[in-house]
Amino acid sequence: MNWALIFAATLVACEILLALPFQAKLSTVTGFSTKAARVVSSAKVSDHWKERALPAFALRIGLACMALLGMLVLIIVPFGLAGLLYDGGPAALTETMLRPLVMLGMIVGSIGYMKLRVGGGAKAQSDYSATDRFLHRVALGAPVLPEVIHDVERGLYLKGAPPSREGAHVFVCGLARAGTTILTRELYNTGQFGSLTYRDMPFVMAPNLWNNLSRSSKMEAKDRAHGDGIQVDLDSPEALDEVFWRVTCGDDYIRDDGLALHKPDADALSGYADFISLVLRRTGKERYLSKNNNNILRIPALAGYFPRARFIVPVRDPLQHANSLLGQHKRFQTADAFETDYFTWLAHHEFGKAHRPFLFKGRPLTSPDDVNYWLETWIATYSHLTAVGAKVGAALRFVSYERLCGDPAYRAALWQSLGIEDAEFAEMRNIPQKPVDGVRPELAEAAAALYAEIGRF
Repeated sequence: MNWALIFAATLVACEILLALPFQAKLSTVTGFSTKAARVVSSAKVSDHWKERALPAFALRIGLACMALLGMLVLIIVPFGLAGLLYDGGPAALTETMLRPLVMLGMIVGSIGYMKLRVGGGAKAQSDYSATDRFLHRVALGAPVLPEVIHDVERGLYLKGAPPSREGAHVFVCGLARAGTTILTRELYNTGQFGSLTYRDMPFVMAPNLWNNLSRSSKMEAKDRAHGDGIQVDLDSPEALDEVFWRVTCGDDYIRDDGLALHKPDADALSGYADFISLVLRRTGKERYLSKNNNNILRIPALAGYFPRARFIVPVRDPLQHANSLLGQHKRFQTADAFETDYFTWLAHHEFGKAHRPFLFKGRPLTSPDDVNYWLETWIATYSHLTAVGAKVGAALRFVSYERLCGDPAYRAALWQSLGIEDAEFAEMRNIPQKPVDGVRPELAEAAAALYAEIGRF
């Protein structure tokens, strides 16, 4: 009887939540909070206009918060009514519901029910339903919850997961738009690796638990938001494991002005090894494949902890690369608030509204709307990686994206170095060269020299 009451109250609360404009009000709060922060920090807005704008923002935020509070009260009502019928009364019901496993069961069960209720699985990038957006905010944006769910995942599945520290794992990393995604897909298609995929969203920290709840989800392949012709579905590998680092030690390297070098300690590295083991358990593989550009911030630590791991860093012609980054930065300026939050939760700060640069030698001096900003970024990034390569030796390998696309022998040599045989490259393709204007000559010269130096590795 008692469990039936909890179950019924949870379902009614879910129906109330689905019927209310909870997501819209939450978006209002986050949207106007972001606008207010930008106005306060902007040197282009005078104090006079700040004084006029901030009260209006505060009013909108306050009204939305009051509406959210009212909605939360309505959502709690079913549990209050259930408490009147519960053995021991409301106090006993509250005590039961506050047990960690009961809370987790209610949260995961509610999410699963709402996904089934509205129909359809997770989307691979934008174009999310209101319910999916809410679930992502809860699973990725809520404080503490990702860690709690990860602890439960560890308790339930880690004992039966394979060890990972000695695995011949592959970490694809570098600067965005260098071919990291397509190379990761080629590696994944060999069938030798386990990796996080869109199917693991939004509960990235609990791949086994979430897989057991959502294994029937399907989605047709569709173009990803980058507009580069790459199609993704639920089983496409994606750069998701940075969620682990953001959740467990994000304050160590994620700053307001950019991403700093990251030196995870032994406990963090051990926790990451456990996370890899959990992914390998879900996928039934022995080798882990990671596509995570932020790993360039922590390669020495990872290489020291995983002695058989290899770090593959694609390199692309610097002018073409910088121009591509500029194009993507402009493209993602039209992202809505949810899309910006989405990239922030995943710690994807490569470009767009959520952009935060790598802080190797401070921020680039020019504006992100200038191709020279991205060429400065290219030089700083690959200068750093060249120095890292000298430290970790054979663990890091630079690969030319252009040669991967056009030289079968070069591809075969890479595959052989990673212990892969008889695998075809199905998606690699040459990218048409585009004219790049407005580049400062001294930057072009420095980038060309570094590009030539990397080519000798």
